[in-house]
Amino acid sequence: MKLLHLTNFNVPITTRNRFDAICHASGRTRTSVLVELMTNYILQEGKRIIAQQNEFHDLDQRLRESRGLKDPKQQMDARHRSIHYPRQQWADAGDELPSPIFSDGRDEW
Repeated sequence: MKLLHLTNFNVPITTRNRFDAICHASGRTRTSVLVELMTNYILQEGKRIIAQQNEFHDLDQRLRESRGLKDPKQQMDARHRSIHYPRQQWADAGDELPSPIFSDGRDEW
């Protein structure tokens, strides 16, 4: 026994009239055509969604392999690093940072 559920939705009158005319000409009911359309949409979209998920999975796998990341900790560290710019070095080995300036609050600047 199939369970059925009544579904209502709003459609522009001209679209409904055209749909009814086509259903009548083909000898089918609105319900049979709409169920077929919904079923086909479910199948097509389901395949598209699965394919998209597989593409993302493949892309993620390739990115992990290209970075040589096998360890989850390495993956976490890599997400926080820029792939476009190396870490900025604030001073070369021979350069020194300027001395900090201290104030006791009594100096006028």
